Amino acid sequence: MGEVSTDKKKGYMHGFKDGIPIGLGYIPVSMACGIAAAKAGLSFGMSEIMSILMYTGSGQAAALNLFVGGETAIIMYVITLFVMNCRYMLFSMSIAQKFDKSMGTLQRIGFGLLNTDEVFGMAMKEKGLLGFPYLLGLGTAPYIGFVLGNTIGACFTNLLPAAITSALGIMLPAMFISIIVPSAKESKPVLIVVLIALVLSFVLECIPFIKENLTSGWTIIICAIVTSLIGAIAFPVEEMGESTDDE
Repeated sequence: MGEVSTDKKKGYMHGFKDGIPIGLGYIPVSMACGIAAAKAGLSFGMSEIMSILMYTGSGQAAALNLFVGGETAIIMYVITLFVMNCRYMLFSMSIAQKFDKSMGTLQRIGFGLLNTDEVFGMAMKEKGLLGFPYLLGLGTAPYIGFVLGNTIGACFTNLLPAAITSALGIMLPAMFISIIVPSAKESKPVLIVVLIALVLSFVLECIPFIKENLTSGWTIIICAIVTSLIGAIAFPVEEMGESTDDE
């Protein structure tokens, strides 16, 4: 019993350490969200509730844009956030192949609530099967960093220059790129899939009809589905028999 507990603790700490860089990167990103929420007229309490329940920087930005624009229909918020975050369903289907077979439904749902682009990228880099302790640890630091950054941004809105606030917006894509590039350098299949996604995204942006009628969220979904299918067919994942130190 003690050995099992030790293994779980070791797996959690392994994941938590892997998640610290992501958590630190989320602080400036969520600071921008907190600042935007305050400038939109939301109270500190509402800003905090939004960051706790809406764990997505792009989703918060979209919701705030609708709020500032005077949108009052709840269905518009629901549709917008659904479209922008559909990619997480694809992420979940992909990473579920690496879950340890002992993970129950509630554990899978629990990790799903903590899963983000960067957490997904980091988890996919791990060799072997992934146990719940590792995944829980991996998602903890980013979530704390996201909420903490939002708190700082909401509290010190008037102290940061507008130029710095605008610059904070590039932190999230920059961090995601920093996770993907090393994997692409080490794996030829990953590199090929990434290049296909880049070319497809560029082509879709150059087609006037698509650019005028589809949001960037739909473009991301189309690229993700097409490249995922190509990657799955061309480079099938071999069965993994060993898990990380998180069982």
